[in-house]
Formats: sequence, structure tokens, C-alpha cells
Amino acid sequence: MLLEQLKNEANFTNHEKDVARFILKHVEQACDMTSEQLAHASYTSKATIVRLSKKLGLSGYQEFRLKLVAEVNQNNRINQILANEPITDKSSYTDIIQTLPILYDKSITNTKLSLNRKDMNRINNFLKDVDCINIYGTGISYMLAQSAAFKFATLGIDCSAYESINAHSLAAKKEKKTISFLISFTGANRTVTQIAKYLQEATDNYVVGIMGPHCDKMKQWCDELIEIPNKDSLLSLDIISSFTAANYILDIFFSMILSKNYQDHVKSSIDMLKYGSLLLNENYGISTDEKN
Repeated sequence: MLLEQLKNEANFTNHEKDVARFILKHVEQACDMTSEQLAHASYTSKATIVRLSKKLGLSGYQEFRLKLVAEVNQNNRINQILANEPITDKSSYTDIIQTLPILYDKSITNTKLSLNRKDMNRINNFLKDVDCINIYGTGISYMLAQSAAFKFATLGIDCSAYESINAHSLAAKKEKKTISFLISFTGANRTVTQIAKYLQEATDNYVVGIMGPHCDKMKQWCDELIEIPNKDSLLSLDIISSFTAANYILDIFFSMILSKNYQDHVKSSIDMLKYGSLLLNENYGISTDEKN
């Protein structure tokens, strides 16, 4: 980075240091200066300006100035992004515990408003008599896939989470009606894109993408695509909003299946309670007399 090089002053002469310090102190002003103007303002010479430019690995002052302008613009853009971040180095514990619920609520509300009822109903209609659910993701989205798979499994559905294609499993379940959810917080994850392409070309899976904003290329490989409303964030806070949004969408489908099979699930839950003590370290609700 040019500004970092100017700060370090590595092997600079005293006159070159004068130029570097002037630029760092008046960086916006220096972007508009000619070499003559910069030399005059820093009490040096045009030759010093040229030597400094070449010492920094550049062809001359013109390239130096172009690089300086580009770097300043980039820094200004970063500062603008940081100015809108809800959590900063000034955030206290109280600020954070008040901010996070707002982030969750905003993410869910924006997702709710962006959902297309017809698309969601088509997916739900497919889920009504589905045999298998596969959920694909990478990194943190794979962790979300595992969590969702556990939830769907509690409804008695054959559901698995994957980070890659399991071709043998897909072949063994070829005759089963299967829906595959693919999660990518960016919408442009290369691995997830390859998974979608394979599923679309090599299987009869109903492919549903739950994708971030950069998902144009994914559309051709998905039967349905649910876009997560999200903005690029510099401090990884987009992970919070993306995770919340994708989890909300999967929970909608989980709840719709639960509603459809409500009585069956109530019955299975009651049956499970008969043996609840075997799953716990304590015999909850069982008196000493009953045990005797």
C-alpha cells in the first residue's frame, strides 16, 4: 500500500521524508497537485518528487499520483462502510446486547418481505410427500445445514447434510422423491455451484437454492431460488444476517411440514415421553414410590 510505504519512510532521504510527511498530512490536497506544486508545498524539488516515486517502485510521479488517488478513494469507501456498521470499537456490552436483537429482527423482517408466496407454496407442495431432504453448504453454511437436518429428522424425515456430492448415496436413493436445499451466503460459492450443476444434470432432485445477492449464475442450476436480502459488510456482520435469514427460511419449511403432520408428531412425541427417563441423567417426574 502506497500510504503505508510513505509512513514507513524506508530508506528515504530527509527531503523525501519531507514530501512523504506533507502528503500524509494533506492527503486529499496532494491528490490534486502537480509535481511542481507538491515540490513547492513540501519545500523540496521536482527531482525529489520523481526520485521518491521511483524509490516506491513506480515509473514516475504520474503513476504515483494515480495510485495515490485510487488508494485514497478506496480508503474513503471503506470509511463510509465502517460508518454504517452497527458494532464498532466504541461498542460496549450494553450496546451489543441491544444491537444484536435489532440485527436479527431486521434480517428476518427483510427476508419476510422479500419472500414470494407462489415460490414458497410450490416448494411446500413438493415437500408434502417428499421421501428425502438433502441440505448442502460449506463452512458455516454447512453448520446451518447440519442444524436444519437435525430438525427435519425429528419429524421422521430422512434428512442429511453434506459439504460435497455423495454420488453413491444419490444413486442409492434414485427412486426416492428428493428435495435438495443449497445454501450460499454470497450466492457465488464455487463448490455449491458445482453441487447444483451436478444435481440438476445427474439426478431428479428438486433443487432449491437459498442464496445471497450474487446468485445470477446459480439460477440456471436451481428449480427454485430464494434470495437472501443482504448487503456486503466489511466486518463479517453479514454472516449474522445471512445465517439468520437462511435459518428463518429453513424453519418456515420445517414448520409447514410440522403443521401438515401435526397429529402424527404429537403421537410420536407422547410415545417418546414414555421413555424420557432413559435419555436423562435424572428421573424427572418420577416419585420414589413410583420407582419402588
